[in-house]
Amino acid sequence: MDYNIYLTGFSGTGKTTSGKALAGILRVTFIDMDYEIENIQGKTIPQIFDMCGEDGFRQIETKLLKEISNVTGRVVSTGGGVPAFEENRRIMSDAGKIICLTAKPEILLQRLKGHAEAAGEKAARPMLLSDYPLARIRRLLSERENSYSKSDLVVNTEFLEPEAVAKKIIERLSL
Repeated sequence: MDYNIYLTGFSGTGKTTSGKALAGILRVTFIDMDYEIENIQGKTIPQIFDMCGEDGFRQIETKLLKEISNVTGRVVSTGGGVPAFEENRRIMSDAGKIICLTAKPEILLQRLKGHAEAAGEKAARPMLLSDYPLARIRRLLSERENSYSKSDLVVNTEFLEPEAVAKKIIERLSL
């Protein structure tokens, strides 16, 4: 594979689990941007948001995306807000294919709550810190809809296991 596959979409759509499955099937490197950022910064995503604000966090994301995109043949799980910025979409388009994973807001909320309960504090997602998380998810999805629609491929993950999502991506990209 002479390009990267960038998995985008809202938190809870399955970017990490499906990305690992996809990379395993293709026998390529998998990179989770959120994990890499936490590792480099030595802090959780919520801690980085608290310390740097959203603008500071987005700058960290873009810098890492540029570094990752210098090497091809990888599956990259991006943060949910990465494609909301034109520069990030350009970086991804220049180095590969952008695949947006989707699911209904209610399913996303259910998945995010499940992740947070299973992993504890470390898995806290900023949108769950709201008094009205479902409304916040809907608002953010609406704000990002235009950016997500500019993907090369959209895959609904609502009723698919990660391996099925991976196989669908492989089929649709003719890999």
